[in-house]
Amino acid sequence: MTKAGVAVRCQSRIRSVCPSCAELYRGDWAAIARSGVFDGPVRDFRFYLLTLTAPSFGRVHRVPKVEGAKVGQCGCDATHTVADADLRGVPLDMASYDYAGLVAWNRDSGLLWDRTRRRLRDYWPSVEFFVVREWQDRGALHLHALVRIARTEAPRPERLGDAARTASAFSLVDGALVSWGEQGNCQAFRADGDAAKTIWYLSKALNYVLKDAVTASGGGARAWAHLSRLSAAARSMRCSRECAPRDCVSRTHQRYGARGHVVSASRRTRHRVGWSFTGMTRKKQRQLRREWVAARAAGAESSPAERVVAVLEAGAVRAERELRARVVAIP
Repeated sequence: MTKAGVAVRCQSRIRSVCPSCAELYRGDWAAIARSGVFDGPVRDFRFYLLTLTAPSFGRVHRVPKVEGAKVGQCGCDATHTVADADLRGVPLDMASYDYAGLVAWNRDSGLLWDRTRRRLRDYWPSVEFFVVREWQDRGALHLHALVRIARTEAPRPERLGDAARTASAFSLVDGALVSWGEQGNCQAFRADGDAAKTIWYLSKALNYVLKDAVTASGGGARAWAHLSRLSAAARSMRCSRECAPRDCVSRTHQRYGARGHVVSASRRTRHRVGWSFTGMTRKKQRQLRREWVAARAAGAESSPAERVVAVLEAGAVRAERELRARVVAIP
């Protein structure tokens, strides 16, 4: 709300900050994600869910996220339950944990993904991506990518996962080698004839968009102590070659070293289709909302009969679009 009394969007993606804006953000990206799966000739492509993680920076407590889940004995010799949520992701020994290494890895993870993306396109030129970055409980970024490759060149999931996980880069700030962790996964899924599983994959990826490291950590004193040390490490690191940490105002120092967007999708270019078969972007969605609001305002001045006709025509267009998408998805 502005001083003039006009309601405006805060544009937060975090549900705990603003449920309304977070849901709008999720809905926009959900539409883009679905467009890259259902709005094209799905029989011509193969789809994957690729998960890549950060390397280890020290041992952390192993705490289950749901009641009854088995995580085994923790390094502290205890077997934790969900009641120990404030220990989830917390180092066994904060004094020896590599906080500087973790925030530096977050800083350079975007460069690492760029090298990974280029490597995959060297192997499979038709690759397109929809990428979601999630905060792990320990404060490191975790990458999930929906991947689409032409069926004529599509590899086995294991080969795609290995090619991505073994990619590496050198930091542009300090020259350090940046690589993915050993934990990773790649699964193939179908978009034709397997709609329920496809929707589950899309929902799983998009649910990560609304999380932040603080709310996901359990909020206990020990989790806060861990995140405080991460914040201190991020404030003292260099975010670029020219950075003077004490004077730098980059948000990288406020986000545990992370930079860039939480969600992204490959864009349409002169030579590439991009992730969305229809070229949908958030900019276009915002424009469509503005046009819808203007049409509503204009409709308020029309007669009731004219408004009924407009609603029926809009419903018919929407039904036709959904029917086309379903017909494409039928094997």
